[in-house]
Amino acid sequence: MNVDLYSYFYGLVQQIPRGRISTYGALARALGDIKAARACGVMLSQNPDPPKIPCHRVVMSDGTLGGFTHPLGVKRKIELLRMEGIEIENGKIADFEYVFFDSFKTDYPLKKLRKLQESMRDEIILEDIYSSEYVGGADVSYTGRRAYAALVIYRGERKIEEITLERDISFPYIPTYLAFREEPLISELLRKWNDEIILLVDGNGILHPRGMGLATYVGVKNHVSTIGVAKSLLMGEIRGEEIYLNGKVVARYLRSGKKKGIYVSSGYGVSLQSAVKIVKKYLRYKNPEPLRQAHILANALRLGIDKNYPVYR
Repeated sequence: MNVDLYSYFYGLVQQIPRGRISTYGALARALGDIKAARACGVMLSQNPDPPKIPCHRVVMSDGTLGGFTHPLGVKRKIELLRMEGIEIENGKIADFEYVFFDSFKTDYPLKKLRKLQESMRDEIILEDIYSSEYVGGADVSYTGRRAYAALVIYRGERKIEEITLERDISFPYIPTYLAFREEPLISELLRKWNDEIILLVDGNGILHPRGMGLATYVGVKNHVSTIGVAKSLLMGEIRGEEIYLNGKVVARYLRSGKKKGIYVSSGYGVSLQSAVKIVKKYLRYKNPEPLRQAHILANALRLGIDKNYPVYR
């Protein structure tokens, strides 16, 4: 599901009337989840049309001004607010409650996305249904709103294919919503590979508040066997190498040597036992090799390093 959250967000900002202010938190709630507050700040910093999209009307919840992406910085923000009749005293909005606006017209898109993930949970398969001899790794690197995605495919110990693409993205990073940012990119990469595959994904599988992390979402959407390989623990309780969620073992903590480890969870069509076995087979460094090579390739594409591979634009 491709969701243009940037456009939706900028539409919300345009609802803030002249002479009024709102906050990052209020905008996040209008999107449907306070977790999006930091993303709101990022999207404001990437404002494509400042005269039309009044990002200067967004401040911190305590009335302080926050940042402003302009050559003159916050000084220009103050000028614009005062031109609209907003009083500022000691670096804070005066009469904050009087000028505060949060009456947004919204259908809370993030709430809809959570419901979508919850509705897909019955489609998750956590048993081994794969038969492929190919193991791939998918990763995405970013510069602003430009994404550089890579899929690296192995057969046994041998790398046999590299597929890349560049796209502008329409969804910012928001914790627990990574699937809606990266799934369209990974799915497009998979469509350029014409065989079955076991896919290692840089993100969680069922180790997720809604049991639908990036790896699981990709798997369900594409009916592809997937394994989640995350660098940090999103949730759950660690007991030795096992991660428990709601009283069940849903992931394993693995590491190579003394390096910080990774969190492996089933995505779709692969049991946890098999997921761990497959990841260990390719574990030379911190990340399993197909995923590590995909990370290197995505970064090389972002940096413009010539790797002599076809790029789908």
